[in-house]
Amino acid sequence: MHAQVARNSFLSTLAQVQGVIEAKRTIPILSHLLLEAKGNTITLSGTDLDVSMQTSLFGEVKQEGAVAISGKKLYEIVRELPDAPIDLRWEEGQNVQIVCAKSSFRLKGITPEEFPALPHIPEGAGITIAAETLRTMIPKTLFAVSTDQTRPTLTGALLQAAEGELSMVATDGHRLSLVKAPIHAAKAGGAIEAIIPRKALAELGKMLKEETGDVRLVPLDHQIAFLLNGSRLITRLIEGQFPNYEQVLPSPSGPGALLRREDLLGALRRASTISGDRATPTVLELKADRLLISCKNIDLGEAKEELSMEYRGPETTVGFSVRYLLDFLGVVDETEVSMHIHDPLSPALFEPKKGEGFSCVIMPMRI
Repeated sequence: MHAQVARNSFLSTLAQVQGVIEAKRTIPILSHLLLEAKGNTITLSGTDLDVSMQTSLFGEVKQEGAVAISGKKLYEIVRELPDAPIDLRWEEGQNVQIVCAKSSFRLKGITPEEFPALPHIPEGAGITIAAETLRTMIPKTLFAVSTDQTRPTLTGALLQAAEGELSMVATDGHRLSLVKAPIHAAKAGGAIEAIIPRKALAELGKMLKEETGDVRLVPLDHQIAFLLNGSRLITRLIEGQFPNYEQVLPSPSGPGALLRREDLLGALRRASTISGDRATPTVLELKADRLLISCKNIDLGEAKEELSMEYRGPETTVGFSVRYLLDFLGVVDETEVSMHIHDPLSPALFEPKKGEGFSCVIMPMRI
């Protein structure tokens, strides 16, 4: 293999792909990236056997070939190189030569046959979704994915696509986040229901940051592939039954409170400074046209704040984890949010004013 590639394009591609590999694995090849040079394209692939990513960039290929090379070390080297063309050369059984301007490196390469084979993706299968749709949905559910490995079905987000609608939902048992968006029925190739692991969602979100086209979702055997323009991500699915989330969604009926997002976000951030490391509830007192926010810490003291809001319901006092409230507000795009709080012990519903197909349910804490 012998190829030349632009440093900046190579670096951004490396940064993307090396995110899925594991630096410390008992199987050495899983800490490596597969570099393939063919035609006028350099293709990079990485995998940890659960999540795989493959992406391509333009390069001047002088001799076609492939080699597996340490992903972390290659990234660290390229990151420090000047903005000049990078020359990559490897002969089977020898080291990989990396030359850029007056810098030269040699890294041990591994034959490509040792790299795990990526699954075949059939042409034309799956459904097509606008990249903007997925880019919006992922951060609005990722924050609610559980990290509790004893409940594996909650360590991912449920993705459902059917009848012209795409939905994504995540819960950790204390909060639930649901977002829905319409999709073109003409581009749907059948229903999809899959629990996507947290890591795959996070990496997919990074891939979508600058994507402007469509994404094709292709169900595979216990896996699902996301095909972008020049890139693909394939992830193993979480097996099991996701909880029936529709049963716990509270009704938005009854009086709701309407507040400016920035006002509520700022007040909660200030109040949270007094909570320290304790799992102390932040108390919300809903009164006619005003909201009282308070937080007490027996070691530090107390914080109080008052906000104006639109509210005509009964006076209610309820406690929440301030982190859960801040996580919700952090992914809202609108200027106003609504709260539907029925009583101090029932799940509360939080939404942007216009809805946007986005809802967050948060369980209260005992005061």
